[in-house]
Amino acid sequence: MYLVSDAGNQLEMFQNDSFNPTLIDTEFALAETLGSNTMRIFLHDLAYEADPVGFKNRINTVLDIAAKHGIKPLLAIFDSCGGGDPKIGQQGQPDPGRMMSQWAQSPGVPVIENLNANLARLEAYVKDIVGTFANDTRVLGWDVFNEPPCGGQPETANLLQLLTLVFEWARSVDPIQPLTSPLFSTDIDKGNFQDYSAHSKIQVNNSDVISFHE
Repeated sequence: MYLVSDAGNQLEMFQNDSFNPTLIDTEFALAETLGSNTMRIFLHDLAYEADPVGFKNRINTVLDIAAKHGIKPLLAIFDSCGGGDPKIGQQGQPDPGRMMSQWAQSPGVPVIENLNANLARLEAYVKDIVGTFANDTRVLGWDVFNEPPCGGQPETANLLQLLTLVFEWARSVDPIQPLTSPLFSTDIDKGNFQDYSAHSKIQVNNSDVISFHE
């Protein structure tokens, strides 16, 4: 996973006022010296909603910097981890000693709880982002939904619906890159696929490449 070191979350990394390509270039150069050839980079639906064209341009800039250093990112679209009610604009200051203290879920709990009212917006986001970079060889793949659900969140019908739909939306624009969504160790350790939770079965049945977080 990569987050530029002057940002507390993915919103801060990709918003226009806090986007820092100079620092990203410096840090990717360091990663290159260590032999890194990929990074998982998180996107955010609110950064897109606030400035679709600018957001895509900033992704393109990051991909250019990454390619310069021989790094091919895995781009993450949605994420269940972090604060459940993200807001656009200035982000909070990190809590010293606490990992990812300002991390922001995408799309967030209120959106998932009112999924029907947000489906059109989320579909447009996914199709535009994946579609824009669908034939881009600088992109390794798409992590369509990171760790759903995360941190003891309930496995709701709306979350399962969004997990299913994000695969469908991404695949509908025919990307050359594979799609994935990472499994959790709690299900991996069960061994028997029939005992997996509903979200893990959706992940396994829809991923082009199986990824997991142990």
